[in-house]
Amino acid sequence: MDENEKITASEIREIDKTEETSSPPEAVADASTEAETEVAREEACPSEEAPAPEQGKSKRKLPPFIQKIADFLKTHEDIRQMVMFFLFSLICGGTQFLITLVLPLLLNLIPSLKPSFAWFLFEYPTTGEFIGFLVGSVIGQILTFALNRKKTFNMPNYLVMRAIMYAILAILIILMQTYLGGVVTSACQKAVPDANELLSSVFNITGQAVAGIAALIVNFLGNKFFVMRDWGGKIKKANEEKARAEAQLAADADNPSPTAENTEREALAENTTDARSTVEFQPAAPETADLEAQAAADIDGDN
Repeated sequence: MDENEKITASEIREIDKTEETSSPPEAVADASTEAETEVAREEACPSEEAPAPEQGKSKRKLPPFIQKIADFLKTHEDIRQMVMFFLFSLICGGTQFLITLVLPLLLNLIPSLKPSFAWFLFEYPTTGEFIGFLVGSVIGQILTFALNRKKTFNMPNYLVMRAIMYAILAILIILMQTYLGGVVTSACQKAVPDANELLSSVFNITGQAVAGIAALIVNFLGNKFFVMRDWGGKIKKANEEKARAEAQLAADADNPSPTAENTEREALAENTTDARSTVEFQPAAPETADLEAQAAADIDGDN
């Protein structure tokens, strides 16, 4: 019984020792398994503190056809300017058209503005129509300048100078437009002397349309090559690029790049290798002593 008890006690001690030595790795394994589980849980369910992706800032993609047109206009600046100028001119022309159409109807209610107007280049059936057309032209030109300067030609500098030049151009355009509109309207009135008010309005619209198309062409050419011209911009840009290139060259000379240094070292190593190979393959010259001995032997043989 004593031996069985001893064996049993010794086996119990060994089992306890085995449990004590094996328990730490199992605990570590359990801890690592729990950590991996927590990481996987956090990845599967992101925490509430993580910022949600902002909505509304993603750009909406254009349809393929419109995107092709946009890409084409980006690579062809002159065509883009023509399209933008035409669109803004439609907006400004529509505003001018409404003013020119509505304001004369209101002004003709005043008896003193009903007589015909003729002065210098201006010939209109009533004074109210002349005033309405003049006011509409001025407002239309102001809107055209503001929109095209910022959007079409993107010329934010020299605002005062450009405004003065545009004012000169606008006066010339208004004179031309007023003259053409008056000529066409008067010609229609003379063709139909007994025209009623509705037909007179149609004649007025026809004259404004002809004058507006001519003014659109002159206005675009004047803005592109005179008012919105990049005065000195190309020269300034070229000078800046030249100065930047000179500064880069000076910086490279003061601090040569590792690539340049490696290239110089490789070239020097190649030159050294070539020189060594040339020396190795050259035939060795006979020593002076051998030459003297040979000469003495030849002299003795002759004797």
